[in-house]
Amino acid sequence: MQAIFSTLNQAVRKSILSLVMLSLLILSSLFIFVQQPSLAAPISREGQKLIQQENLDKESATADERSKDYEAEIEAAKDPDKVYEENLKSYQESHPGEGLVDKTVEGAEKLVDKVTGKD
Repeated sequence: MQAIFSTLNQAVRKSILSLVMLSLLILSSLFIFVQQPSLAAPISREGQKLIQQENLDKESATADERSKDYEAEIEAAKDPDKVYEENLKSYQESHPGEGLVDKTVEGAEKLVDKVTGKD
C-alpha cells in the first residue's frame, strides 16, 4: 500500500512539474511577438519630421472623412435603387460595349427568328 502511494505521489509531482513547465513556455512565447515602442520621431513622406499637432490634424481629418462616408452610407441605405442605378451607370461607362447578357439575348432572338421563319 505504501509503495502505491509513493508511486502516485511521484506521478502527481511529475505531472504538476510538467504542467508548470508548459505554462511557463506558453507565457514566454506570448512575449516574443510584443512590439517594442519606437523612440524615433515619425517622418513624413517628404522626409520632414512631423510634430504632434500635425499628427492630430491628420487624425481629425481622417475622422471627418469617416463621418462623411458614414453619412453617405446612411443616405444610400434609404434609397438602394438609386445607388444601384448610379453604380450601373458608372460600370457601363467604365466598361463600354455590349454585355454578355445582351449578346446572348440578341443571339436567341436571331435563332428564334430563324427557326420561326421570320428571317
